[in-house]
Amino acid sequence: MSYIATIKEGIQTVHKNYQLVIIQFASMLLSCIGFFTIVGIPIAIAFIMFGLDLTEILRIKDIVSAFKGSAELLNKYFAMAIVIILTLLIYVAFIIALWIFTISGTIGVLRDSIIDADFKFKLKTFLREGRNFFSPVFFFSAMIGIAFIFLAFMLGLLGGGTSAIIEMAKAQEATLALFLGVFFSLIILSVGIFLIIVTLSITTYGIAHLSFQRSNTIETIKNTVRYIYSRPSSMGFYAILLIGYMVVGFLVILIGSPFTLIPIIGPILSLPYQLVTYVIQGYVSLVMLSSIFHYYYKTWYSLSSSESSEDADTSLITEEGQAFAHEEKDETQ
Repeated sequence: MSYIATIKEGIQTVHKNYQLVIIQFASMLLSCIGFFTIVGIPIAIAFIMFGLDLTEILRIKDIVSAFKGSAELLNKYFAMAIVIILTLLIYVAFIIALWIFTISGTIGVLRDSIIDADFKFKLKTFLREGRNFFSPVFFFSAMIGIAFIFLAFMLGLLGGGTSAIIEMAKAQEATLALFLGVFFSLIILSVGIFLIIVTLSITTYGIAHLSFQRSNTIETIKNTVRYIYSRPSSMGFYAILLIGYMVVGFLVILIGSPFTLIPIIGPILSLPYQLVTYVIQGYVSLVMLSSIFHYYYKTWYSLSSSESSEDADTSLITEEGQAFAHEEKDETQ
């Protein structure tokens, strides 16, 4: 199957459901507004209620002096610290719920649009799919988050072991230490990139499997790993999409960087351009996700569905043949 044809189909699906780009942008705006509403306003009210002096906190010159008087600061600003921690926890919970709901509704709309060519976007459909997929996407995202933490821990152990080997080599010969440093750095970089691409591939194709099959988290991960193992080209297709996403992001940043050099109107122009940047990034991410969905649908879901329907037809024909044979036997008797 042609990668370019699949990407074109993904672009057509996003254009057909362009409202998803608006929803992505609205979610980003709600995230920013939520920070000032949930975190900023309560902290400002707490400063007023507790009679705290912000200038006294800003007079702390360095981190060392702050740690020296940490006990005094904690006693003095304990209530303020509790308020900050609670508001941050509430904001993090709000962000997680908002984006999981947005992703859930998005994958539901993309799935319906791919399966049904006559599907048209409706906000009611988006909200329904967001509610239906909220729990599966939440638990799947939690498992992927744990996998990323474990991956970072393993890479950290690998880097620590490499540093110890290089230090031992330095005591023997500087040239050997330089060679081992470059060699192990390249190995760690290659292994890290490979593991990150594998984990991200499992994440995106797992979301696709979850949307089409509606399976639980463990079954989704198992089937996704089996799918990627049986079709390694799927990981290559994701790597191409990831590189394209990074190139587009780099170009957007490169185009917007000259605005910061303009003396007066530069900051004014950079604000609307930043909003345009969020829209472009949301659009490209939707194209990437839609292309993954089309690729998965053509290479796995449609084939497995046709095989299951053929098996069902075969079993039905066999049952009908057996029933007909029994009827003939009864008539003969």
